[in-house]
Amino acid sequence: MPETSASGSLEPLHFAREILNVQLWSKQEEVLSALTHNRRVAVKSGNGLGKGFSAAVAVLWFLYCHDPAVVLSTAPTFRQVRHILWRQIHRLYRNSKTPLGGKMLETRWELADDRYAIGLSADTADQFQGFHSDNLLIVVDEAEGVSDEIYEAIESVMTSALPRLLLIGNPTTVSGAFRRAFYQERRLYYPITISALDSPNVIARTTVVPGLATAEWVEERRETWGEDNP
Repeated sequence: MPETSASGSLEPLHFAREILNVQLWSKQEEVLSALTHNRRVAVKSGNGLGKGFSAAVAVLWFLYCHDPAVVLSTAPTFRQVRHILWRQIHRLYRNSKTPLGGKMLETRWELADDRYAIGLSADTADQFQGFHSDNLLIVVDEAEGVSDEIYEAIESVMTSALPRLLLIGNPTTVSGAFRRAFYQERRLYYPITISALDSPNVIARTTVVPGLATAEWVEERRETWGEDNP
């Protein structure tokens, strides 16, 4: 029997395996599982560890498995919205084992008038006004580069019965809302840190998951940046 959450919707790990036909590694599974049980999830990692892939799966899962539903994604610039997260969303949508349906546009996927995902740039706070749904997911990509003003606007729309907030980014800032999610506001979030040393490719010292950081890359970065660089 398909795995379902307490709300009756398909669990994201089952959705990834059986609907999208994609394989996840353990940290990606942790990100998606955390979204089913926590209002707020924050993920920090370096590059090449699949956090953006997890976010793309989350967008497709949440909209496909909840009705009604609204998914908002954002990043510091519209170029990042279009070319990073939504490029992965499009690839997963095209290659899904089960057709996901609806109308897929450049940064919008619509299943019904009250069931859609949309990508917004984080340049002005008023872009986040007017979105309401019983089921709401907000994904903030490149979260370390988003201003506190935008986070305040995001908080203003998290008033639904089932709101979810997923922050993904690099640990490159010493202030701001993304950093606070791991420190001062940690109790509000399910925080996840993904180290390059966690990559299956690094552990096995061979390519287990194509596209993830490799042992060779880690050694090169260690030489360039130093042992303690995040």
